[in-house]
Amino acid sequence: MDRQPLVSIIVRTKDRPGLLKRALQSIAAQTYRPIEVVLVNDGGCDLDVEELKTILGDVSLNYIRLEKNTGRAHAGNVGIENAKGEYIGFLDDDDEFYQEHVETLVGYMLMNNSSVAYTSVEFKENGQKKWIFGKKFSFNELLIANYIPLIALLFKADFIKSFRFDESFELYEDWDMLIRVGEVSDFLFVNKITAIYNQWGNSQIAFNKPQEYIRESTLKLYKKHINRISPEIIFDMREECYQKDKIIFELEAKIRQIEEIKDRLEKESGEREAYLRTIQSGRGWKLLTRYYKLRDFILNLGRYEL
Repeated sequence: MDRQPLVSIIVRTKDRPGLLKRALQSIAAQTYRPIEVVLVNDGGCDLDVEELKTILGDVSLNYIRLEKNTGRAHAGNVGIENAKGEYIGFLDDDDEFYQEHVETLVGYMLMNNSSVAYTSVEFKENGQKKWIFGKKFSFNELLIANYIPLIALLFKADFIKSFRFDESFELYEDWDMLIRVGEVSDFLFVNKITAIYNQWGNSQIAFNKPQEYIRESTLKLYKKHINRISPEIIFDMREECYQKDKIIFELEAKIRQIEEIKDRLEKESGEREAYLRTIQSGRGWKLLTRYYKLRDFILNLGRYEL
């Protein structure tokens, strides 16, 4: 039997030991082996390493504790530098994999000789499903907005190690790296949900930052990559927006038609019920009801056994 390639999963964590254990449990539950976890504690609280090893079972643990908080980008780079696997993936400490995540990605990458692949990801807010991240790769769209969560991706190690997270980014360090990777390689999209992107309260960094900070971080990224955004890309995105607006307009028109039909049926139903109540309250209806009762009584007389 051929040897399966080692997969390194880089987990960045800081002060969330409870969520971290859930994340590590989802790695231990993978149907694929061998796996190693490169756990980078970015200046956070002390962790019970022996307990984490127990959770991971036969998944090896490479634990790296940074003395002070250095930021997600630096922690990610430390993880990449210390990964021993032939493939590298990422899992944030508040997210989870489904059991076939690694097996699915490795299988497709080996079959297609791909350097980068990703699956669909389910977004949950406090445990409630909200939507799905999952669409075919488009570099043009990636330049405008990041629609691929980092946890969805798996990279060939020798390929991704030629890139690094830009440590000047406190936010969107993953988006910035994906743009640089996407410029030289297509991403293989596997249309299967294999991971959960969680938001627990304010656990996601982009959700607990002021809007002005998010705006400035986004502009910083656009400024860095402005030379990659050609007039053709702007035109294509403009056309896509028009198409989406057209679809939304058509859906809204259909919703209005359905609401009009519903209102008309409710009105007609109300009119029928009022008409029926009027008939039932009349003298003729009461006489007819008595007649039917008397008829049923007479017809049933012969059915009694003597």
